[in-house]
Amino acid sequence: MEHSSVGFRIRHIVGYVPGVFSRFSGQVEYDAASPEKSQFYFLIDSSSVHTGVPARDDHLRSPDFLDVEKSPRMIFASRKVVLEEGGVLAVTGDLTIRDVTAEVRVPLRVLGIAPHPFTDKMPGTRVLGLHAAFSINRLDFHVGSEEWTRMGVMGETIDLTIDMELLQR
Repeated sequence: MEHSSVGFRIRHIVGYVPGVFSRFSGQVEYDAASPEKSQFYFLIDSSSVHTGVPARDDHLRSPDFLDVEKSPRMIFASRKVVLEEGGVLAVTGDLTIRDVTAEVRVPLRVLGIAPHPFTDKMPGTRVLGLHAAFSINRLDFHVGSEEWTRMGVMGETIDLTIDMELLQR
């Protein structure tokens, strides 16, 4: 998944703090003819959180937020896929962060499928492009306390963006 990324942003006082998770993996079984048969599974290494500020990243890894010692990974496993208007896939599945597993709905856009341009090195290989943008409430997953919101330091909503370019064989 070298041409893929998992990014996030959260409100901080009056701006946003962006970040990424640099280590993740997944398995996608996409059926273009019958999208409802598709399956998606992703695993994110919680300790790979990166916001560009080492002290903040360490705090995000602590028991105050992601608690990577006890919960080293986040997991998403799809349970249902519905093709909606405009070609968007509504992917419903279980998201596990820390000690909470909850159902989330992820709107997933298929950006396209194309033959890999390096046909001499990768004959018969196709490339699948996917994009998802959705939000979760961090408190639903025990990430940080409500006190951060009451103090006006941090919002409750985390905006997530997942971009994937996957090889199909």
